[in-house]
Amino acid sequence: MLTRLKVKGFKNLVDVDVRFGPFTCIAGPNGAGKSNLFDAITFLGDLASMPIMKAASRARGTNGRISDFHSLFFKNSQGNFLPMVFIAEMIVPSKVIDDFDRTATPTATFLEYTLELRLSETHADSSPADPIYIEQERLLAINSSEAAKHLGFDPEPGWIKKHIFGPGPRRTAFISTEMSGHPSQPAIRLFGDQTKKGGPPFLVPARKSPQTIVSGANSSSHPTALAARSELRSWRLLQLEPSALRRFDDFGDDPYITSTGEHLPGALMRLDNHAEVSQRLSELLPDIVSVDVDADEKRQVKTLLLTMKNKETYTASSLSDGTLRFLALAVLALDPEFGGLLCMEEPENGIHPSRIPQMLRLVRSLSQEVETDDDEKSVPSIRQLIINTHSPLVVAELRDDELLFAETLKMKGKAFVDFKPLQDTWRQNASGAKGAELITRGEISYYLDGQLGATRSNGNAPLVGRFAKSASSTPDLFQQTKS
Repeated sequence: MLTRLKVKGFKNLVDVDVRFGPFTCIAGPNGAGKSNLFDAITFLGDLASMPIMKAASRARGTNGRISDFHSLFFKNSQGNFLPMVFIAEMIVPSKVIDDFDRTATPTATFLEYTLELRLSETHADSSPADPIYIEQERLLAINSSEAAKHLGFDPEPGWIKKHIFGPGPRRTAFISTEMSGHPSQPAIRLFGDQTKKGGPPFLVPARKSPQTIVSGANSSSHPTALAARSELRSWRLLQLEPSALRRFDDFGDDPYITSTGEHLPGALMRLDNHAEVSQRLSELLPDIVSVDVDADEKRQVKTLLLTMKNKETYTASSLSDGTLRFLALAVLALDPEFGGLLCMEEPENGIHPSRIPQMLRLVRSLSQEVETDDDEKSVPSIRQLIINTHSPLVVAELRDDELLFAETLKMKGKAFVDFKPLQDTWRQNASGAKGAELITRGEISYYLDGQLGATRSNGNAPLVGRFAKSASSTPDLFQQTKS
């Protein structure tokens, strides 16, 4: 679980410090930089999974070209590219599996991970091999006795004790960066968990390393770094694609939904709780009776089936994009093996306005914990959801402490983004924000639609009066849009 993220020098995130709870909504007009925060989070996740250059090529805006990698770095008014720095406070799984199928328990589960990347503008022999290189990397434990102060939000009783422990007597870093006798040759050290001092380190030249050290922590001999890698890898952007959602599964396919929505039939069949999924969907689409999977032994394929009140049965290829999208969300919400941080952009797209409260209930359920078997070899990462929106109707449905506002600021001709909490929320108390660093609901409404009109709905009442008469009576709550 990502509880706090400081970012410097990534796209238009010049110097931001954002705190997160289980569910967070980033509101703001288009073009403010909401998506750049998601890009920073998923870039960190990719850096724990693959080489630096591959992670950079996957980032939005680079188009996979090395010549565009500089677009990830903020360029100041003097024309210099700033160093890119990430500092993430996170709660990692209490039990993980290494690449050799061995179970490991970290020394601590509340960690601070720091990574600094720089852009090399020359490629002489003395320069790093790649245009982006590591300047420093660090992994420290946050003492469990200080967890409540660091978290900011007020979790349920027993939550901290369940998820946070350590580091005991250990006071040294699990990963550190030191100068190896020469100021231009920083070295990254990976320490084990065995002793108070971490034992003899594994040493890597920082600027020559093609990947982060945490991405290579694949063994139970470094359980805390391994748990950090597992947590970072669980951060992803959910971009459900209609073609992926409509696809049938082969019998041998992985039965877990991907970030694009592939393997929906396999995941539903693995869960074997079709009645619960059907119930979730019927709250949004009253005409749905059941959801099922047809396993064709002859063709060795699994196909999604949906039955309506008129007793007609439809395959995934016949369903609307929106229906499939929220079927995937319902399956994810009920999957005990699903965990980690999900970023979702504008989940209200295509939704009839009168159905936004129901949609948000389903989306919010992705941040709610489900019971898991204590005997499992590993524990999923804590569930967490971050969405963004430019809809005042979505904002009106959310609590003040679930909201942040993305505002574009300018200085010396350069635009950058700031994220403001609302007054009298835990985010304000944790950050110490005051005055112009805060935002009101009225100001958010003004920014989003130029008028102070959105009000929160009460229970199941229509969100906004003008939409009450136009609520759809069809079994599909999604508006069909022309391509």
